[in-house]
Amino acid sequence: MPLTWRDVLDILLVGILFYYLWRLMAGTRALNLVRGVLVYLVVWFLASLLGLSTLSWLLGNAATLGAFALIVVFQPELRGLLERIGRPQGPRAPSLALEELLLGLARLSERRYGAILALERRTPLGEYAATGEILEARLSARLLQTVFYPGTPLHDGGAILRGDRLFAAGCVFPLSEARMGLGTRHRAALGLSEVSDALVIVVSEETGAIRLAEGGRLSPPMSLEALREKLKEVLRA
Repeated sequence: MPLTWRDVLDILLVGILFYYLWRLMAGTRALNLVRGVLVYLVVWFLASLLGLSTLSWLLGNAATLGAFALIVVFQPELRGLLERIGRPQGPRAPSLALEELLLGLARLSERRYGAILALERRTPLGEYAATGEILEARLSARLLQTVFYPGTPLHDGGAILRGDRLFAAGCVFPLSEARMGLGTRHRAALGLSEVSDALVIVVSEETGAIRLAEGGRLSPPMSLEALREKLKEVLRA
């Protein structure tokens, strides 16, 4: 049967689909899930091909229960994947009070006040804001110092910046499974960046170092100037 243009188009579209799914999963636990499922299917196919009826029956029956178990275990990764697929396309940069933010970060870093701030972009962070206190306050350096001053009720949670407003504080962010010797704040920054397109800034209470989490990756310690350039790049995008 000759290969038609429809067959070529079909193959091309399937290839593009798998390519983009691979890109979405790259660097996440979901990639290991796909590898594990592929190995499982290969073993199941070989068992059927070689007539190993007992093994084939066992793998076939385990597949149904395994599918439900994988959905439960990998719920955060699947949710993040679906969120990225449904995320509005095109840049949406926040209108940010940049200098006030940088001044606040400089003071937090100097005093070694631990802090975590999420800059909302295309993905709404309302569900995480609901875990803290809604402030809707004008962003200022003094406000950031007040929120993250050690001992205050909100200082251990995360803050969400929406445009030039400090939208919420004392929020609970999802923790990343990545350990790498990271503290809770850094794991929370990574976790939120894995399930959203937010830029998440972390100030270490031990060293005062400022780091940025984006797309499930955590930067090395950044200078304020490097952070300024990164945020300007986002604002211009």
